Amino acid sequence: RMISSIYVFGFVFCLVCYLFRWKSRPKNFPPGPLGIPMLGVAPFAGSKLENYLASFYKKYGGVMSFRLGPKDWVVLNDLEAITQAFTKQGESFSGRPKSVVFDQLTQGCGIVFANGDRWQHQRRFVLTALKRLGMGKRTMDAIINEETNRFIASVQLAGGTVSILDEIRRLQANNTCNFLSGKHFDYKDKRLQAIIDHSTVRGDFLLTYDKANTLYKTPNLLISHCNTAGRNCISFKLYFADIISQIAENHKQSLDENNLCDFIDIFLSDMKKQKGDFFTKLQLCHLIRDLFVGGIDTTTAALGWGIVCLLNFPECQDKIHQEIDQIIGKLNYAVPNMSHQEKMPYLRAFIQEVHRFQTIAGLNIPHCVTEDCILYGYRIPKGTPVMSNIWFVHNDPAHWQEPQKFRPERHLDGDGKFIPSNRVIPFSVGHRSCLGVQLAKAELFLFYAGVLKHHEFQVDPNFGLPDWSRDDGGTLKTPKDFTVCIKER
Repeated sequence: RMISSIYVFGFVFCLVCYLFRWKSRPKNFPPGPLGIPMLGVAPFAGSKLENYLASFYKKYGGVMSFRLGPKDWVVLNDLEAITQAFTKQGESFSGRPKSVVFDQLTQGCGIVFANGDRWQHQRRFVLTALKRLGMGKRTMDAIINEETNRFIASVQLAGGTVSILDEIRRLQANNTCNFLSGKHFDYKDKRLQAIIDHSTVRGDFLLTYDKANTLYKTPNLLISHCNTAGRNCISFKLYFADIISQIAENHKQSLDENNLCDFIDIFLSDMKKQKGDFFTKLQLCHLIRDLFVGGIDTTTAALGWGIVCLLNFPECQDKIHQEIDQIIGKLNYAVPNMSHQEKMPYLRAFIQEVHRFQTIAGLNIPHCVTEDCILYGYRIPKGTPVMSNIWFVHNDPAHWQEPQKFRPERHLDGDGKFIPSNRVIPFSVGHRSCLGVQLAKAELFLFYAGVLKHHEFQVDPNFGLPDWSRDDGGTLKTPKDFTVCIKER
Protein backbone atom coordinates (compact mmCIF):
# COMPACT_ATOMS: atom_id res chain seq x y z
CA ARG A 1 0.00 0.00 0.00
CA MET A 2 2.82 2.36 0.84
CA ILE A 3 4.42 1.71 -2.56
CA SER A 4 1.07 2.35 -4.26
CA SER A 5 0.68 5.59 -2.33
CA ILE A 6 4.16 6.67 -3.39
CA TYR A 7 3.29 6.01 -7.04
CA VAL A 8 0.04 7.95 -6.72
CA PHE A 9 1.78 10.83 -4.96
CA GLY A 10 4.51 10.86 -7.57
CA PHE A 11 1.99 10.88 -10.40
CA VAL A 12 -0.04 13.70 -8.83
CA PHE A 13 3.13 15.68 -8.11
CA CYS A 14 4.32 15.32 -11.72
CA LEU A 15 0.87 16.25 -13.02
CA VAL A 16 0.74 19.38 -10.86
CA CYS A 17 4.25 20.37 -11.98
CA TYR A 18 3.30 19.83 -15.61
CA LEU A 19 0.11 21.87 -15.31
CA PHE A 20 2.00 24.65 -13.52
CA ARG A 21 4.58 24.67 -16.27
CA TRP A 22 1.83 24.49 -18.89
CA LYS A 23 0.20 27.66 -17.62
CA SER A 24 3.48 29.56 -17.26
CA ARG A 25 4.72 31.86 -19.99
CA PRO A 26 7.65 34.24 -20.35
CA LYS A 27 7.22 37.53 -18.53
CA ASN A 28 5.25 40.13 -20.50
CA PHE A 29 4.63 37.68 -23.35
CA PRO A 30 1.79 38.52 -25.77
CA PRO A 31 -1.57 37.23 -24.47
CA GLY A 32 -3.58 34.50 -26.15
CA PRO A 33 -5.30 31.12 -25.76
CA LEU A 34 -3.47 28.16 -24.24
CA GLY A 35 -5.95 25.49 -25.27
CA ILE A 36 -5.62 22.20 -23.45
CA PRO A 37 -2.53 20.37 -22.17
CA MET A 38 -0.51 18.41 -24.76
CA LEU A 39 -2.53 19.71 -27.73
CA GLY A 40 -2.89 23.44 -27.17
CA VAL A 41 -5.48 25.04 -29.46
CA ALA A 42 -5.32 22.24 -32.06
CA PRO A 43 -8.71 20.67 -31.15
CA PHE A 44 -10.43 24.05 -31.51
CA ALA A 45 -8.67 25.54 -34.54
CA GLY A 46 -9.94 23.12 -37.18
CA SER A 47 -8.36 23.07 -40.64
CA LYS A 48 -8.28 26.86 -41.01
CA LEU A 49 -5.94 28.10 -38.31
CA GLU A 50 -5.83 31.59 -39.82
CA ASN A 51 -9.61 32.01 -39.37
CA TYR A 52 -9.41 30.76 -35.79
CA LEU A 53 -6.62 33.19 -34.90
CA ALA A 54 -8.44 36.08 -36.58
CA SER A 55 -11.40 35.49 -34.25
CA PHE A 56 -9.26 36.77 -31.35
CA TYR A 57 -8.37 40.05 -33.03
CA LYS A 58 -10.94 42.16 -31.20
CA LYS A 59 -9.81 40.75 -27.87
CA TYR A 60 -6.03 40.82 -28.27
CA GLY A 61 -5.30 43.18 -31.16
CA GLY A 62 -2.53 42.89 -33.72
CA VAL A 63 -0.05 40.94 -31.59
CA MET A 64 -1.13 37.81 -29.73
CA SER A 65 0.12 34.35 -28.91
CA PHE A 66 -1.29 30.85 -28.96
CA ARG A 67 -0.09 27.44 -27.94
CA LEU A 68 0.07 24.70 -30.55
CA GLY A 69 1.14 21.38 -29.11
CA PRO A 70 3.70 22.16 -26.41
CA LYS A 71 5.02 25.32 -28.09
CA ASP A 72 4.11 29.00 -27.79
CA TRP A 73 3.76 30.90 -31.05
CA VAL A 74 3.31 34.60 -31.73
CA VAL A 75 0.89 35.65 -34.45
CA LEU A 76 0.76 39.05 -36.13
CA ASN A 77 -2.89 39.66 -36.87
CA ASP A 78 -2.91 42.94 -38.79
CA LEU A 79 -0.87 44.83 -41.37
CA GLU A 80 0.52 47.31 -38.86
CA ALA A 81 1.97 44.57 -36.66
CA ILE A 82 3.34 42.65 -39.67
CA THR A 83 4.99 45.79 -41.04
CA GLN A 84 6.45 46.75 -37.67
CA ALA A 85 7.93 43.29 -37.10
CA PHE A 86 9.05 42.26 -40.58
CA THR A 87 10.08 45.66 -41.98
CA LYS A 88 10.88 48.12 -39.19
CA GLN A 89 12.32 45.42 -36.90
CA GLY A 90 13.18 43.11 -39.77
CA GLU A 91 16.58 41.97 -38.50
CA SER A 92 15.05 40.67 -35.26
CA PHE A 93 12.29 38.75 -37.08
CA SER A 94 14.23 37.43 -40.07
CA GLY A 95 15.03 33.90 -38.84
CA ARG A 96 13.44 30.55 -39.67
CA PRO A 97 12.53 28.01 -36.97
CA LYS A 98 15.21 25.34 -36.55
CA SER A 99 14.34 21.81 -37.62
CA VAL A 100 16.39 18.64 -37.94
CA VAL A 101 14.19 17.46 -40.83
CA PHE A 102 14.54 20.72 -42.77
CA ASP A 103 18.30 20.47 -42.23
CA GLN A 104 18.20 16.91 -43.61
CA LEU A 105 16.31 18.02 -46.71
CA THR A 106 18.38 21.15 -47.36
CA GLN A 107 21.73 19.98 -45.94
CA GLY A 108 22.05 23.46 -44.50
CA CYS A 109 21.94 25.02 -47.97
CA GLY A 110 19.42 26.86 -50.12
CA ILE A 111 17.70 30.09 -49.13
CA VAL A 112 14.11 29.51 -47.97
CA PHE A 113 15.05 27.79 -44.70
CA ALA A 114 18.57 29.20 -44.44
CA ASN A 115 19.57 31.46 -41.54
CA GLY A 116 22.35 33.86 -40.66
CA ASP A 117 25.18 34.77 -43.01
CA ARG A 118 24.24 32.18 -45.65
CA TRP A 119 20.72 33.54 -45.98
CA GLN A 120 21.85 37.18 -46.10
CA HIS A 121 24.59 36.47 -48.63
CA GLN A 122 22.40 34.34 -50.92
CA ARG A 123 19.53 36.82 -50.69
CA ARG A 124 21.78 39.59 -51.99
CA PHE A 125 23.07 37.33 -54.75
CA VAL A 126 19.59 36.26 -55.92
CA LEU A 127 18.29 39.84 -56.00
CA THR A 128 21.33 40.99 -57.98
CA ALA A 129 21.11 38.05 -60.40
CA LEU A 130 17.40 38.56 -61.07
CA LYS A 131 17.99 42.24 -61.73
CA ARG A 132 20.75 41.42 -64.21
CA LEU A 133 18.55 38.88 -65.99
CA GLY A 134 15.71 41.36 -66.32
CA MET A 135 18.06 43.72 -68.15
CA GLY A 136 19.59 41.04 -70.41
CA LYS A 137 19.17 40.33 -74.08
CA ARG A 138 16.42 37.75 -73.48
CA THR A 139 14.09 39.97 -71.55
CA MET A 140 11.59 38.82 -68.98
CA ASP A 141 8.68 39.66 -71.29
CA ALA A 142 10.09 37.63 -74.18
CA ILE A 143 10.69 34.51 -72.09
CA ILE A 144 7.22 34.57 -70.51
CA ASN A 145 5.48 35.21 -73.84
CA GLU A 146 7.45 32.38 -75.42
CA GLU A 147 6.33 29.93 -72.75
CA THR A 148 2.75 31.20 -72.87
CA ASN A 149 2.66 30.44 -76.60
CA ARG A 150 3.88 26.90 -75.88
CA PHE A 151 1.13 26.57 -73.28
CA ILE A 152 -1.51 27.61 -75.84
CA ALA A 153 -0.09 25.16 -78.39
CA SER A 154 -0.25 22.33 -75.84
CA VAL A 155 -3.87 23.16 -75.04
CA GLN A 156 -4.79 23.21 -78.73
CA LEU A 157 -3.04 19.88 -79.26
CA ALA A 158 -5.19 18.44 -76.47
CA GLY A 159 -8.36 19.66 -78.19
CA GLY A 160 -8.90 22.72 -76.02
CA THR A 161 -10.20 20.92 -72.93
CA VAL A 162 -7.54 20.32 -70.30
CA SER A 163 -6.85 19.69 -66.63
CA ILE A 164 -5.81 23.27 -66.16
CA LEU A 165 -3.62 23.03 -63.06
CA ASP A 166 -1.45 20.36 -64.69
CA GLU A 167 -0.98 22.57 -67.74
CA ILE A 168 -0.15 25.62 -65.64
CA ARG A 169 2.41 23.66 -63.60
CA ARG A 170 4.19 22.70 -66.82
CA LEU A 171 4.07 26.31 -67.98
CA GLN A 172 5.45 27.61 -64.69
CA ALA A 173 8.12 24.92 -64.44
CA ASN A 174 9.34 25.90 -67.90
CA ASN A 175 9.13 29.62 -67.13
CA THR A 176 11.29 29.09 -64.06
CA CYS A 177 13.66 26.72 -65.86
CA ASN A 178 14.10 29.21 -68.69
CA PHE A 179 15.12 31.97 -66.30
CA LEU A 180 17.40 29.73 -64.27
CA SER A 181 19.06 27.67 -66.99
CA GLY A 182 18.19 29.27 -70.32
CA LYS A 183 16.33 26.20 -71.56
CA HIS A 184 12.89 24.66 -71.50
CA PHE A 185 11.63 21.08 -71.55
CA ASP A 186 9.14 19.46 -73.86
CA TYR A 187 5.86 19.02 -71.98
CA LYS A 188 6.25 15.24 -72.26
CA ASP A 189 9.84 15.21 -70.97
CA LYS A 190 10.03 13.07 -67.82
CA ARG A 191 12.55 15.51 -66.33
CA LEU A 192 9.97 18.30 -66.44
CA GLN A 193 7.45 16.09 -64.66
CA ALA A 194 10.10 15.13 -62.09
CA ILE A 195 10.68 18.79 -61.27
CA ILE A 196 6.94 19.35 -60.85
CA ASP A 197 6.51 16.20 -58.76
CA HIS A 198 9.40 17.17 -56.49
CA SER A 199 7.82 20.56 -55.89
CA THR A 200 4.41 19.06 -55.04
CA VAL A 201 5.68 16.14 -52.93
CA ARG A 202 8.00 18.41 -50.98
CA GLY A 203 5.09 20.66 -50.05
CA ASP A 204 2.98 17.68 -48.95
CA PHE A 205 5.81 16.33 -46.81
CA LEU A 206 6.56 19.63 -45.13
CA LEU A 207 2.90 19.98 -44.16
CA THR A 208 2.83 16.41 -42.80
CA TYR A 209 6.03 16.93 -40.85
CA ASP A 210 5.02 20.34 -39.55
CA LYS A 211 1.71 19.09 -38.16
CA ALA A 212 3.21 16.00 -36.54
CA ASN A 213 6.26 17.71 -35.10
CA THR A 214 4.35 20.72 -33.82
CA LEU A 215 1.73 18.69 -32.01
CA TYR A 216 3.52 15.59 -30.89
CA LYS A 217 7.28 16.15 -31.30
CA THR A 218 7.39 13.03 -33.46
CA PRO A 219 11.00 11.91 -33.98
CA ASN A 220 12.36 13.58 -37.09
CA LEU A 221 14.02 10.52 -38.57
CA LEU A 222 10.86 8.47 -38.05
CA ILE A 223 8.82 10.93 -40.07
CA SER A 224 11.35 11.52 -42.82
CA HIS A 225 12.04 7.84 -43.52
CA CYS A 226 8.85 6.02 -42.51
CA ASN A 227 6.18 8.47 -43.63
CA THR A 228 5.16 7.92 -47.26
CA ALA A 229 5.40 11.62 -48.11
CA GLY A 230 8.81 11.71 -46.44
CA ARG A 231 10.15 8.77 -48.45
CA ASN A 232 8.77 10.26 -51.67
CA CYS A 233 10.32 13.62 -50.84
CA ILE A 234 13.75 12.08 -50.29
CA SER A 235 13.46 10.00 -53.48
CA PHE A 236 12.42 12.95 -55.64
CA LYS A 237 15.12 15.11 -54.03
CA LEU A 238 17.83 12.73 -55.21
CA TYR A 239 16.43 12.55 -58.77
CA PHE A 240 15.97 16.32 -58.85
CA ALA A 241 19.58 16.79 -57.70
CA ASP A 242 20.77 14.61 -60.59
CA ILE A 243 18.84 16.73 -63.11
CA ILE A 244 20.23 20.00 -61.75
CA SER A 245 23.77 18.62 -61.53
CA GLN A 246 23.65 17.64 -65.21
CA ILE A 247 22.31 21.05 -66.24
CA ALA A 248 25.00 22.79 -64.16
CA GLU A 249 27.74 20.61 -65.67
CA ASN A 250 26.59 21.50 -69.20
CA HIS A 251 26.68 25.19 -68.25
CA LYS A 252 30.15 24.82 -66.79
CA GLN A 253 31.47 23.36 -70.04
CA SER A 254 30.05 26.21 -72.16
CA LEU A 255 30.43 29.11 -69.69
CA ASP A 256 31.28 32.42 -71.36
CA GLU A 257 32.21 35.11 -68.82
CA ASN A 258 31.42 37.81 -71.38
CA ASN A 259 27.93 36.49 -72.05
CA LEU A 260 26.21 35.30 -68.87
CA CYS A 261 22.75 34.37 -70.14
CA ASP A 262 20.94 32.89 -67.13
CA PHE A 263 20.93 32.39 -63.37
CA ILE A 264 23.19 29.31 -63.37
CA ASP A 265 25.74 31.13 -65.53
CA ILE A 266 25.87 33.98 -63.02
CA PHE A 267 26.21 31.57 -60.07
CA LEU A 268 29.03 29.59 -61.73
CA SER A 269 30.83 32.83 -62.58
CA ASP A 270 30.69 33.97 -58.95
CA MET A 271 31.69 30.48 -57.85
CA LYS A 272 35.01 30.94 -59.65
CA LYS A 273 35.67 34.26 -57.94
CA GLN A 274 34.56 33.62 -54.36
CA LYS A 275 35.80 31.23 -51.71
CA GLY A 276 33.85 29.64 -48.86
CA ASP A 277 30.76 27.44 -48.78
CA PHE A 278 28.23 29.97 -50.11
CA PHE A 279 29.12 29.16 -53.74
CA THR A 280 29.33 25.38 -54.07
CA LYS A 281 27.63 22.77 -56.26
CA LEU A 282 25.55 21.70 -53.25
CA GLN A 283 24.42 25.27 -52.58
CA LEU A 284 23.55 25.73 -56.26
CA CYS A 285 21.41 22.58 -56.28
CA HIS A 286 19.41 23.57 -53.19
CA LEU A 287 19.12 27.20 -54.25
CA ILE A 288 17.72 26.14 -57.63
CA ARG A 289 15.37 23.72 -55.86
CA ASP A 290 14.02 26.51 -53.62
CA LEU A 291 13.51 28.82 -56.59
CA PHE A 292 11.74 26.08 -58.55
CA VAL A 293 9.38 25.28 -55.68
CA GLY A 294 8.56 28.96 -55.13
CA GLY A 295 8.19 29.65 -58.84
CA ILE A 296 5.91 26.71 -59.60
CA ASP A 297 3.61 26.31 -56.60
CA THR A 298 2.64 29.88 -55.76
CA THR A 299 2.02 31.13 -59.30
CA THR A 300 0.13 27.95 -60.23
CA ALA A 301 -2.17 28.49 -57.25
CA ALA A 302 -2.67 32.17 -58.10
CA LEU A 303 -3.45 31.48 -61.76
CA GLY A 304 -5.69 28.57 -60.81
CA TRP A 305 -7.81 30.78 -58.58
CA GLY A 306 -7.83 33.48 -61.25
CA ILE A 307 -9.33 31.07 -63.78
CA VAL A 308 -11.91 29.91 -61.22
CA CYS A 309 -12.88 33.58 -60.81
CA LEU A 310 -13.11 34.12 -64.59
CA LEU A 311 -15.46 31.14 -64.90
CA ASN A 312 -17.62 32.15 -61.92
CA PHE A 313 -17.72 35.82 -62.92
CA PRO A 314 -17.78 35.84 -66.76
CA GLU A 315 -18.40 39.59 -66.82
CA CYS A 316 -14.81 40.02 -65.58
CA GLN A 317 -13.49 38.10 -68.58
CA ASP A 318 -15.58 40.28 -70.91
CA LYS A 319 -14.06 43.45 -69.41
CA ILE A 320 -10.53 42.08 -69.70
CA HIS A 321 -11.18 41.18 -73.36
CA GLN A 322 -12.37 44.72 -74.04
CA GLU A 323 -9.30 46.20 -72.39
CA ILE A 324 -6.94 43.90 -74.31
CA ASP A 325 -8.62 44.75 -77.63
CA GLN A 326 -8.35 48.46 -76.89
CA ILE A 327 -4.77 48.58 -75.60
CA ILE A 328 -2.90 45.66 -77.20
CA GLY A 329 -5.10 44.99 -80.22
CA LYS A 330 -6.20 41.81 -81.99
CA LEU A 331 -3.43 41.57 -84.58
CA ASN A 332 -1.04 38.64 -84.25
CA TYR A 333 2.07 40.82 -84.27
CA ALA A 334 0.77 42.86 -81.30
CA VAL A 335 2.55 41.07 -78.44
CA PRO A 336 1.72 41.86 -74.80
CA ASN A 337 4.50 43.37 -72.71
CA MET A 338 4.81 44.92 -69.27
CA SER A 339 4.62 48.44 -70.68
CA HIS A 340 0.93 47.73 -71.41
CA GLN A 341 0.27 47.24 -67.71
CA GLU A 342 -0.02 50.95 -66.91
CA LYS A 343 -2.76 51.29 -69.52
CA MET A 344 -4.78 48.27 -68.34
CA PRO A 345 -6.24 49.16 -64.93
CA TYR A 346 -9.03 46.58 -64.97
CA LEU A 347 -6.73 43.60 -65.52
CA ARG A 348 -4.47 44.86 -62.73
CA ALA A 349 -7.49 45.29 -60.46
CA PHE A 350 -8.65 41.77 -61.29
CA ILE A 351 -5.25 40.28 -60.42
CA GLN A 352 -5.07 42.21 -57.15
CA GLU A 353 -8.58 41.14 -56.18
CA VAL A 354 -7.76 37.48 -56.87
CA HIS A 355 -4.80 37.81 -54.48
CA ARG A 356 -7.07 39.31 -51.83
CA PHE A 357 -10.09 37.07 -52.35
CA GLN A 358 -8.18 33.78 -52.36
CA THR A 359 -5.15 34.06 -50.09
CA ILE A 360 -2.95 31.13 -51.05
CA ALA A 361 -0.58 31.39 -48.07
CA GLY A 362 -2.84 32.42 -45.21
CA LEU A 363 -0.15 32.21 -42.51
CA ASN A 364 2.87 32.12 -44.81
CA ILE A 365 6.13 30.36 -43.88
CA PRO A 366 6.87 30.93 -40.16
CA HIS A 367 9.55 33.36 -39.08
CA CYS A 368 11.68 33.05 -35.97
CA VAL A 369 12.94 35.75 -33.60
CA THR A 370 16.74 35.97 -33.83
CA GLU A 371 17.24 37.92 -30.59
CA ASP A 372 15.25 38.97 -27.53
CA CYS A 373 13.12 41.90 -28.64
CA ILE A 374 10.19 44.14 -27.73
CA LEU A 375 7.19 44.41 -30.06
CA TYR A 376 4.35 46.76 -29.14
CA GLY A 377 5.48 46.58 -25.51
CA TYR A 378 5.53 42.77 -25.40
CA ARG A 379 8.73 40.84 -24.74
CA ILE A 380 9.40 38.11 -27.29
CA PRO A 381 12.32 35.78 -26.46
CA LYS A 382 14.91 34.66 -28.98
CA GLY A 383 13.83 31.50 -30.82
CA THR A 384 10.08 32.20 -30.66
CA PRO A 385 8.31 31.17 -33.90
CA VAL A 386 6.16 33.88 -35.48
CA MET A 387 3.26 33.65 -37.94
CA SER A 388 1.76 36.47 -40.00
CA ASN A 389 -1.98 36.25 -40.62
CA ILE A 390 -2.06 37.45 -44.22
CA TRP A 391 -5.54 35.96 -44.66
CA PHE A 392 -6.99 38.36 -42.09
CA VAL A 393 -5.17 41.34 -43.61
CA HIS A 394 -6.99 40.47 -46.85
CA ASN A 395 -10.35 39.94 -45.13
CA ASP A 396 -10.44 42.49 -42.31
CA PRO A 397 -13.94 44.06 -42.49
CA ALA A 398 -12.53 47.26 -40.99
CA HIS A 399 -10.65 47.85 -44.25
CA TRP A 400 -12.57 45.85 -46.86
CA GLN A 401 -16.28 46.39 -47.48
CA GLU A 402 -17.95 42.98 -47.85
CA PRO A 403 -14.61 41.11 -48.02
CA GLN A 404 -16.39 37.84 -48.79
CA LYS A 405 -17.44 39.19 -52.20
CA PHE A 406 -15.26 39.17 -55.31
CA ARG A 407 -15.23 42.70 -56.71
CA PRO A 408 -12.27 43.94 -58.79
CA GLU A 409 -13.86 47.41 -58.96
CA ARG A 410 -12.85 47.99 -55.33
CA HIS A 411 -9.31 48.52 -56.67
CA LEU A 412 -10.33 51.27 -59.12
CA ASP A 413 -10.92 54.93 -58.31
CA GLY A 414 -13.74 57.11 -59.60
CA ASP A 415 -11.88 57.71 -62.85
CA GLY A 416 -11.29 54.01 -63.44
CA LYS A 417 -7.59 54.20 -62.52
CA PHE A 418 -5.92 51.31 -60.71
CA ILE A 419 -5.28 51.72 -56.97
CA PRO A 420 -2.27 49.68 -55.77
CA SER A 421 -3.06 48.51 -52.25
CA ASN A 422 -0.47 48.02 -49.52
CA ARG A 423 -3.10 45.87 -47.80
CA VAL A 424 -2.83 43.14 -50.42
CA ILE A 425 0.41 41.36 -49.54
CA PRO A 426 0.48 37.91 -51.20
CA PHE A 427 4.29 38.12 -51.37
CA SER A 428 4.59 39.19 -47.72
CA VAL A 429 6.73 42.18 -46.67
CA GLY A 430 10.16 42.83 -45.26
CA HIS A 431 13.40 40.87 -45.27
CA ARG A 432 11.80 37.48 -45.97
CA SER A 433 9.37 38.63 -48.64
CA CYS A 434 9.31 36.84 -52.00
CA LEU A 435 12.54 37.48 -53.91
CA GLY A 436 10.91 36.87 -57.29
CA VAL A 437 7.99 39.24 -56.80
CA GLN A 438 8.63 41.20 -60.03
CA LEU A 439 8.92 37.99 -62.03
CA ALA A 440 5.72 36.62 -60.47
CA LYS A 441 3.81 39.81 -61.26
CA ALA A 442 5.01 39.68 -64.86
CA GLU A 443 4.04 36.01 -65.19
CA LEU A 444 0.51 36.73 -63.98
CA PHE A 445 -0.08 39.80 -66.13
CA LEU A 446 1.43 38.37 -69.32
CA PHE A 447 -0.39 35.04 -68.90
CA TYR A 448 -3.81 36.70 -68.80
CA ALA A 449 -2.93 39.18 -71.54
CA GLY A 450 -1.33 36.52 -73.74
CA VAL A 451 -4.00 33.83 -73.39
CA LEU A 452 -7.07 36.08 -73.39
CA LYS A 453 -5.87 38.08 -76.41
CA HIS A 454 -7.25 35.43 -78.76
CA HIS A 455 -8.94 32.96 -76.38
CA GLU A 456 -11.49 32.67 -73.62
CA PHE A 457 -11.98 30.29 -70.71
CA GLN A 458 -15.26 28.36 -70.82
CA VAL A 459 -16.85 25.95 -68.38
CA ASP A 460 -16.29 22.32 -69.34
CA PRO A 461 -19.86 20.90 -69.57
CA ASN A 462 -18.56 17.47 -68.54
CA PHE A 463 -17.05 18.89 -65.34
CA GLY A 464 -19.25 21.83 -64.48
CA LEU A 465 -18.47 25.13 -62.83
CA PRO A 466 -15.53 24.84 -60.40
CA ASP A 467 -16.35 25.99 -56.89
CA TRP A 468 -14.22 27.45 -54.12
CA SER A 469 -13.16 24.11 -52.64
CA ARG A 470 -9.52 24.09 -51.66
CA ASP A 471 -6.92 21.39 -51.94
CA ASP A 472 -5.32 21.55 -48.49
CA GLY A 473 -2.89 18.71 -49.16
CA GLY A 474 0.11 21.02 -49.41
CA THR A 475 1.53 24.13 -47.79
CA LEU A 476 -0.41 26.42 -50.15
CA LYS A 477 -4.17 26.72 -50.63
CA THR A 478 -4.80 25.78 -54.25
CA PRO A 479 -8.12 25.11 -55.97
CA LYS A 480 -9.08 21.49 -56.39
CA ASP A 481 -8.10 20.29 -59.84
CA PHE A 482 -10.67 20.96 -62.56
CA THR A 483 -10.97 20.81 -66.32
CA VAL A 484 -11.70 23.85 -68.46
CA CYS A 485 -12.29 24.62 -72.13
CA ILE A 486 -9.98 27.19 -73.73
CA LYS A 487 -11.49 28.29 -77.04
CA GLU A 488 -10.62 30.87 -79.66
CA ARG A 489 -12.85 33.93 -79.56
